[in-house]
Amino acid sequence: MQATSSRKQVTVDDLALDLYAVNCGIHRGANSAFMEAIVELDLSLTQCKVLNILEYESEEQSVKELAEQIGISLAAASRTVEILHQRAFVHRREDVEDRRMKRVRITDAGRAATRRLGAAKLEALRDFVGTLSDNEREKLSAGLASVVTRPEIAAYREEPVR
Repeated sequence: MQATSSRKQVTVDDLALDLYAVNCGIHRGANSAFMEAIVELDLSLTQCKVLNILEYESEEQSVKELAEQIGISLAAASRTVEILHQRAFVHRREDVEDRRMKRVRITDAGRAATRRLGAAKLEALRDFVGTLSDNEREKLSAGLASVVTRPEIAAYREEPVR
């Protein structure tokens, strides 16, 4: 006799909708703390994106690379980097081989800003996890175990400084 599985096949769309619902539920109340941090730091969402990219990149990025990653024009990326440079959130320098190209890296002040934003998000996640039963936490942890070891996820595993 052949064993049959009673487990339902999980589709990409079904799982995406489930994760979307969880994300919305978690961040419904958390957005206020996150938005307050953005306002207090006086950052645009584009500036937040640039800082987030630079926070987790091991090497400098060109302004052109940042523009491509974010999906904005080179001119908009240049303006964004200029503002972040004036505020000492990034260091900008000319490329040694091509003086037209600018290279950017995050500074300690920029890193502190991204950590502050991350701490606001993490607090919302802690609040949500606090509402779960022991059984729910164990199942969620087991389900995430293989995903959190992926390099693009594990890079964010370090807890933001409060």
